[in-house]
Amino acid sequence: MRTKAVLVSLLVMLTVGCSGGQDTEFMLGQKLMLDMRYYCADGTPAESCKTPVTTLLPEFAEIIRQGRIGGVILFAENLDNSQQIIELNYAIQQLAKEEGLPPLFIAIDQEGGRVARLPDEVATRYVGNMAIGATYPLYNTTFAERVNKGIAKSIGQLGFNVNFAPTVDVNVNADNPVINVRSYGEDPQMVAELGAAAVAALQSENILSALKHFPGHGDTHTDSHTGLPRVDHDLATVEAVDLLPFRYAIEQGQAPAMIMTAHIQYPLLDDTRFKALDGEETLVPATLSHKILTGILRNKMGYQGIIVTDALDMAGIAHYVDHKNAVIKPFNAGADIALMPYAVRNPQSISRFWELYKQWVQAMSSGEIDRQQTQLSVKRILQAKQQFELDEFTRKPLAQRIQSAVDTLPGEDNQRTEMALASAALTQVYNRGVLPLRGSRFYVVMPDEARCMAMTTALLKLQPGLQLTCDALTAIDPDKALPDLTDSDAVIVGDITPQHSLAEMGGMADLSVWRNRPDKNTQEAWVRRLLVSAGEQSVNAVFIALRAPYIISDYRHLAGAAVATFGYNVTVTGAEEEGTVRAHGAVFTALAEGLLGRSPMPGKSPVTIDE
Repeated sequence: MRTKAVLVSLLVMLTVGCSGGQDTEFMLGQKLMLDMRYYCADGTPAESCKTPVTTLLPEFAEIIRQGRIGGVILFAENLDNSQQIIELNYAIQQLAKEEGLPPLFIAIDQEGGRVARLPDEVATRYVGNMAIGATYPLYNTTFAERVNKGIAKSIGQLGFNVNFAPTVDVNVNADNPVINVRSYGEDPQMVAELGAAAVAALQSENILSALKHFPGHGDTHTDSHTGLPRVDHDLATVEAVDLLPFRYAIEQGQAPAMIMTAHIQYPLLDDTRFKALDGEETLVPATLSHKILTGILRNKMGYQGIIVTDALDMAGIAHYVDHKNAVIKPFNAGADIALMPYAVRNPQSISRFWELYKQWVQAMSSGEIDRQQTQLSVKRILQAKQQFELDEFTRKPLAQRIQSAVDTLPGEDNQRTEMALASAALTQVYNRGVLPLRGSRFYVVMPDEARCMAMTTALLKLQPGLQLTCDALTAIDPDKALPDLTDSDAVIVGDITPQHSLAEMGGMADLSVWRNRPDKNTQEAWVRRLLVSAGEQSVNAVFIALRAPYIISDYRHLAGAAVATFGYNVTVTGAEEEGTVRAHGAVFTALAEGLLGRSPMPGKSPVTIDE
């Protein structure tokens, strides 16, 4: 009740109007969302600091306290197990309560599929959005609802109250390096319906949903983490494709509590130019654009919720604007919350943060940042914190929170949903009499050792007598002779394109394996040679697209069948040195059943695969 009273009094203060330095600092703090990914008390340079923060360190507690900080975002590095996660989130909210501050937004990127921060033993990962898109023709929005309700219940138990999801970018570019399977597909209306269903499911469990990435990141060749993408769609396409899912969601009874901006140029929406850090004239990205955030999203589309920037330390902003203006410019453009405005990594960066904080306060005090707009912005933030009952997490004792999570997570219902989604999404793209696979001797190729183990384990569970050999693409030697397929009844090749990261390899490969692996072009050339060899020896071959399915078009003339799963997640348990390592995943269980004809492959690719 005390926290509710604090929120009410602060809302009254903002409605009446406030002045003074302390009020300005409070408003600024509520508009900042910081990360706590790493911290090195010994002064290790910020770019080299890799010591994860897993408890509320005194340094960060002081920043939250003195800065009146309104939110934090946590990453995989911060999250070990249920008890540790709850203790960290509880400590953050307890600090705010003791200091008479509003409860904090505690955010996470738990989209499902390839973007999931929580360990698999804590929360079910699910297969991902494009898999959900593949189920749409038969199941409509069922899986968008079931998956996001499961995600919301899990992260809510752990103390999170904001999920930066779902992604409603319409993936109309086969070469999109950052979105691809994070998108539901290429049909704007389908993406809109699935996105709105996900929002409603998340928010029905009191998790604020942040729709992303406005005004659309689906047709880019550049990852905004590393550069500044540009979309040159004409206005008709922008309206009919990029903006449609956002407009549709806003018009629903359960509108998204947040919308995240994209660090992306849309010259047809805003052709304003500004001088970047290097002195070059550059088109303004959406995150800094008043025309896009206020003119289009706020005024034209009528969005009344919270506008949050994408991370301001991403290259799409950081290479073009200094830290001071990376906060001032988005606020003046219409953003309510600056996400990750400055990375605190060591004592030196704490000092720098307070220097920037004073500059931002001064910008508010002097009118460089509009005070009336700031008051409206903070009012939106406080109203959302009240509406979504952010103080609820600390109403129950910490021990009770921990016990409940330990007893129930990741949850049998969630794991059943994950398996059902993997099966429903499994898509037979084409089949020239190869499937179901026949025979007892299969040669398998998978992207890495973890997926070799997951695939062979799933096949042997269904048909114990199979003779299987599996080679990992990370370990092939392109200079050696191809494997002898004389005794093989079938060849199964699994591919992840774009290539996955070391972290996604499940811990069964060290950094040396990752660095020494053949590059993607070499791997693809080797796979083509293998499939040609299979054809020459009349050995049936099936190609599996484990991530974006567009790659199937490159092998259509070489493989007799092709299947798309839209996901490639595996969970690795045990220790290699003890001989107890195991790898499994719902995708590979469903795939084995489909390849052997034990279950149908009812999915339909939600993106076009060229013939």
